[in-house]
Amino acid sequence: MAESTGTGQDVLSAADLTEQYKTLEARFDQAAKTYDARFGAPSGSRPGNALLCWLRAEHLDVVRSLVSPGAALLDIGCGTGEEALRLAQDGYSVLGIDVSPGMVWQAQAKLAGYGLGRGALFRVRPAGRLAALDERGPFDGAYASLGALNTEPDLAGVARGLHDLLAPGAPFVATVMSRRCLFETLRGLRPGARGTRLNRSGAWAESRAGASDVIAPVRFYTPREFAEPFAEHFAVERVMAFPLWLPPVHLHTLYRDDGAQRRWLAFERRTRTWPGLRAWGDHFLMVLRHQM
Repeated sequence: MAESTGTGQDVLSAADLTEQYKTLEARFDQAAKTYDARFGAPSGSRPGNALLCWLRAEHLDVVRSLVSPGAALLDIGCGTGEEALRLAQDGYSVLGIDVSPGMVWQAQAKLAGYGLGRGALFRVRPAGRLAALDERGPFDGAYASLGALNTEPDLAGVARGLHDLLAPGAPFVATVMSRRCLFETLRGLRPGARGTRLNRSGAWAESRAGASDVIAPVRFYTPREFAEPFAEHFAVERVMAFPLWLPPVHLHTLYRDDGAQRRWLAFERRTRTWPGLRAWGDHFLMVLRHQM
């Protein structure tokens, strides 16, 4: 049974945590084999997801701007390892963890295709159980991309684990599915637009999980709510909507990778950090800095 901490977070019993991790493992294992074909780069007959590719690239640019090549990074909720492998190609040393053995197997299978004998390692591990990792760091930075932590039932455990694993002053970059979405709100005003909005509940509910169409227990956050479990050991350095004016991931078919769209991206980048707008993206990207 869940108990409230009084800060907007629920504390689940050990049995409930184990049960939720088992549910997540099963749901994402089912999606692992086809995940890259559906959500990777469009190629030939493979539909892919161009919007998701753009968001991954933007997320990686933020990580690279904060940590130099050669650094040791922790990828939380690594999925099929796409971001970890790209960073390893750039000279970073990356350890990726994921609750799904199927996703981790896919990531490991891709190592040779990226021409990597080393530089990236993958482990089956829920984010809330970082304390049980054999690899103890210290890591120079960590990231959790595109809603990976919206399915994590123990954010306080993530915060404690990162506190023990990260070097002093190391950044943690988290891209989190937001409670409010401006694009959905504006589109919902149009006639015939019913059914295009997610149920962005602040309580646990079955919904789309992260950057996928996997249905699993999900919780949506405001930036303030997400930051609360990390407040003891991390300071919020930056928040931005991610994306703000572009379609949310579940409406990715509305995104067009063309000249007109690219011109719109300049406005997107300029306004997504504005205080009144940065909590209104499909996701928000938050940079937290480890404080000793």
